[in-house]
Amino acid sequence: MAKKGKSSGNGLMTALARPLAAIGRLMGGGKPVEEEEIVLPAEVSSSSLVDDSFTMALESLLAEDDGHFQTKLHLISLVEFHEAVGDKWARIAEKVMLIAEGVINLHLGAGNVYGRKGSDLFVLLFRNTPAPEARRRAVRIAQELGTRLVGSQFTGHDRPLALAAEISLADAVAGDGQLDLEALAAAVTETRAVIAEQASPRAPIAPPDDAAPRRDKEPQWAAMNAAERAKVDPNWKAAVVDGAARTKADPNWQPVATERPPAEIDPGLEATPPMPGDAALSMVWRPTWMDEGEVIGAYRAQVLRVDQPGQPAYEGSRAYPGPGDESIPLIDRFTAGAAVRGIKAAMADGSPARIIVPLHWGSLGTTARMSVLAPFADIPEAVRARGLIIDVFGVPATLSPVPLAEAIAALGPLCREVMVRVPLSNPALARAASAGARSVSIDLAELPNADKTDDDHLLAALLRVRSEALGAGLGVSVWGVRRRKVVVGTVLGGFAMMNGPGLMKDLPKPAKVLPAPRSRFAPAPS
Repeated sequence: MAKKGKSSGNGLMTALARPLAAIGRLMGGGKPVEEEEIVLPAEVSSSSLVDDSFTMALESLLAEDDGHFQTKLHLISLVEFHEAVGDKWARIAEKVMLIAEGVINLHLGAGNVYGRKGSDLFVLLFRNTPAPEARRRAVRIAQELGTRLVGSQFTGHDRPLALAAEISLADAVAGDGQLDLEALAAAVTETRAVIAEQASPRAPIAPPDDAAPRRDKEPQWAAMNAAERAKVDPNWKAAVVDGAARTKADPNWQPVATERPPAEIDPGLEATPPMPGDAALSMVWRPTWMDEGEVIGAYRAQVLRVDQPGQPAYEGSRAYPGPGDESIPLIDRFTAGAAVRGIKAAMADGSPARIIVPLHWGSLGTTARMSVLAPFADIPEAVRARGLIIDVFGVPATLSPVPLAEAIAALGPLCREVMVRVPLSNPALARAASAGARSVSIDLAELPNADKTDDDHLLAALLRVRSEALGAGLGVSVWGVRRRKVVVGTVLGGFAMMNGPGLMKDLPKPAKVLPAPRSRFAPAPS
């Protein structure tokens, strides 16, 4: 019996005919599909820039949990450190919280999220980790965070300066579905009380100025000259600090270079090693701000490659080996398949968000193109025409416009738009325009050392590319933005789309469209 809403068809040939015909349409043209109007949700007032991934994960968990509240939230509190440093907290708070975020990200694990609540508290939600392991990770985060913040002064401390606590979801959520900050504070206070019973009084982190005077400030201390020091220790010799004198003393001595050439520091994308056969690939989704509608309205696929357990992942374009490597189509096939699953998840959630899928020229410009694009035949044509964007990267600098135009013409019927990734220093905008691209993208994660600079010069370079692109009829999007000033500069600078860690954290799947008006990014009047 056929399932409800599906046709039983006429056997195997019918089952195969549709996807094969769809693939043929993808590569050979097809009629344009009328664009469906996307109705964006009304803007909601919020004190934050946009809803973060923690909030969305918590809302999803509450919906899935259906009132059973079996999950525990883990808390990382810096209240002890806050009180220990006293008045210095106002000056160092932001730096301390950035250090804390780095430690949390190091141990959190894929698919798990966290949110910052208040001036010295983080709430961790371990969705993909068993309860005992989640507890162990939370304790490890608190221990490592204390060590990083205070160094050796934390070692052996009876009272930890970073606390790990936990609270059930039922106790943590108020009647309106929001986190109850008083309940979170009570859970931290309970943990502090238990530790206080077992520990001796906390010593100050930094002694007062008069408690441990420097040797050169003590009245009884005086520096010895070379002759006096020689009397005390006949074997003592003054260190030679002058380069010329040092060379006379040791002819084989050479000064150590203080800077390495850029090629040694960052060899570039081509230095990514070949992918081993047992490498693990995974996918996350990067929320993307859109100028159209002023919303977080798109999600960009970001492939992660881990060659050995415990090693950091190669992310995005860094996951791909050098040009011509046979694993490039393999990674692209994984990306396409994972993207199709992400699109289907967004369809099931009723999200109108656009999906950006980066694919490498090493497969799109070869005979592997068909095998990479085949999974997209499972997505309805109207959905693809409305919301799928393909971002072609890895295009050789010496490639002529003709093969690029052929590839873009083949990809056009598959999606809403084809954009071409370009380098910041030499964007080759004329080639992209003549090949039929509607827009270009710049990934700041691909910048070589020669292009890495401060925020002001980086924004000036991006705006220069945007100005030139406008003259060529191209839109410009920027990926991989990490610093707040560049986030604001790109939003206010008229770029089509922008994403990166500086905007929002990566998500395990595409989410809803979120209002993010440009006014929220504008600096407050002084």
